[in-house]
Amino acid sequence: MEDIPLLRDIIILIGASIPVILIFHRLGIPTIVSFLTTGIIIGPHGLKLITEIGTVELLAQIGVVMLLFTIGLELSFAKLRNIGREAFIGGGLQIIFTSFIVTIIARLLNQPLPQAILFGFIIAQSSTAILLKILSDRGEIDSSYGRLLMGILIVQDIAVVPMVILLQYIGRVEDLTVLTVSKSILAAGMSVVLILVVAYLFVPRILHEVVKLRNREVFIITALFLCLSIAWLTSKAGLSLAIGAFIAGLVISESEFSHQIVAEFLPFRDVFSSLFFISIGMLLEFNYFLSNLPYILPIAFLIILLKTFVVLGIGQLLKYPLRLAVIAGIGLSNIGEFSFVLMKVGTEYNLLNHEMYQTFIATSILTMLAVPLLFQKSHRIASRLANIVGAKAMPSLEPAPKGLSNHVIIAGYGLNGQNTATVLKTTGIEYIILDINIDRIIKAKKQKHRAIFGDITRPEILRKAGIKKARIILFAVSDPIATRMALKIAKDLNPSIYAIVRTRYIGEVEALYKLGANQVIAEEFETSVEIFSRGLGEYHVPTNIMQNQIDLIRYEGYAMLRG
Repeated sequence: MEDIPLLRDIIILIGASIPVILIFHRLGIPTIVSFLTTGIIIGPHGLKLITEIGTVELLAQIGVVMLLFTIGLELSFAKLRNIGREAFIGGGLQIIFTSFIVTIIARLLNQPLPQAILFGFIIAQSSTAILLKILSDRGEIDSSYGRLLMGILIVQDIAVVPMVILLQYIGRVEDLTVLTVSKSILAAGMSVVLILVVAYLFVPRILHEVVKLRNREVFIITALFLCLSIAWLTSKAGLSLAIGAFIAGLVISESEFSHQIVAEFLPFRDVFSSLFFISIGMLLEFNYFLSNLPYILPIAFLIILLKTFVVLGIGQLLKYPLRLAVIAGIGLSNIGEFSFVLMKVGTEYNLLNHEMYQTFIATSILTMLAVPLLFQKSHRIASRLANIVGAKAMPSLEPAPKGLSNHVIIAGYGLNGQNTATVLKTTGIEYIILDINIDRIIKAKKQKHRAIFGDITRPEILRKAGIKKARIILFAVSDPIATRMALKIAKDLNPSIYAIVRTRYIGEVEALYKLGANQVIAEEFETSVEIFSRGLGEYHVPTNIMQNQIDLIRYEGYAMLRG
């Protein structure tokens, strides 16, 4: 029977990755690292199960195209408009400062300017996949730093496109000057704009006509055709296939069919992008890694340190609270998955030699392994640093309010905080709002609420809000760790204060009661209470009986529902 080498290689790739993923998952190590490790193990520099990686690299290239296509789909112009001002400015400054500092260091080490720029771009990127998984597992995506981090990562993902375009052009130009770089950017920009305009004119109309057929297979094939066609046209214009795929995704994202296309392409993207990371792992020479470990480890450490302090500096420049800046800095201190895309571009245009390529792959893997471990300690590091620096790190926009007594402190001015403030204002009860988001504080002041900008985990901010004379503190923030820290501090400063805590998660209830909360409102439980009360109402169960059951459930701290 005829042997099909490609099929054999794919079976080895998938089969070898399964046990590695399972082991790494148990150890809490990100999936991307498990794919890279699989490549190292089975590749030509490991067990040599696969020695010819040309075919695998072809599949990996398809993976990059799929990856950028789906990112374009998910990054609609509407979503880009919703990126917070702080995240957008912070993300832009992080890329500029990190790239600039690394480029200067590389030039001081006698690296040519094109290589120095490439080094800066590679190190400026952080891992969206790893940080998204960490925040999701910890339930912190909606926290203040979670929203900031995701906004910055979106800016980084967008920045990959001009980075790749610029690298493709400077890779072809021997005499690199400001003029040649400007011409490159202008030419690339004109090409992208032209393709975008043409795509916007035709793509939505084509999809609209296809949807009328009500045929799923035709819909999927058409979407794939559009993706590959725009990618191919872009490559003919001198840009990469991946950039074309991103443009295709961005165009389709503005249509009402984008969510369905994302759902259809997600499995393909995950499979092919995993092959991309495995193929990168295959290229790492393990002997090189071991023999140069004394050289690679300090580089990885310095990269983490540099990126952390760059974000910390930007945070202080933009007047982020210190805790927020430290956590964001640690979260963004690794080298990201798109750095591998930039490395591939660098090798294609001879901007990276063999030794540099091996060094970057090795340091990238080390930083990817280190950041999840460091992030677990980030709150403790931030708190200790804040204690060392002191109150100066936590600026407030105004002096402490005077005359507050027997009042309510509203920690967090999201939807729940806004509703509570409105009710308290109507009833004439004194209150003050605390929030770490400056835009929310400005909004609160415009609505004639008394509000202070500051981090609720800092004792001086709680004192400024009159914690010792307050009657109630209401926690309406989405950050579970900040809530626990602030609750403990509030109870230490005023043991008699009545603490009402909102949480989204069942697992938080018991821990919050142990920290001194008087009432914990769990959204999941309250939803359950509302559902069964509506159901009992349909059976005409008397209102007083239902209310007694609900009161009992709440009085027992949802013990009945927790089992």
